[in-house]
Amino acid sequence: CMYYHTTRGWSGRSARQNREEKELLVRAGKSHGVLVYDGDTEQPVGWCQFGPREELPRIERKRGYKDTGEDSLWRVTCFFIDKDHRKRGVAREALRAALEVMERRAPRQLRPTPWRRREKDTPLHFSGRGRSISSLNSVSDRLGGSGSPS
Repeated sequence: CMYYHTTRGWSGRSARQNREEKELLVRAGKSHGVLVYDGDTEQPVGWCQFGPREELPRIERKRGYKDTGEDSLWRVTCFFIDKDHRKRGVAREALRAALEVMERRAPRQLRPTPWRRREKDTPLHFSGRGRSISSLNSVSDRLGGSGSPS
């Protein structure tokens, strides 16, 4: 997800441009996220993006967002859960892993990104209820670079 990394011009961006710019941000240590894998198939089934205010400037333009002015405020901006793995605890595991990473990096505050649910089955909506798949593994090391936690 590149949306929150940008400040304007979102509609004119190509998927390729987003992938290339995201890779540059990851390699520079300026993009944080966790991946969740199905422990049985070892396939990625979800991810969660988060980071400090300077990495995600567009959040401050979101309607209803109230900035505290604190640089230590981290944000959780995006979840993606594979459609075949929704309502199975994947988002909960992604958030748990993201919180662990953020705790190690010692932000003083965390703010989730609020959004309005428009339809009953909005794909990115998540809750703490549902079936659990047999096992989930989360990966929270930065891709590329030194391999230090991100």
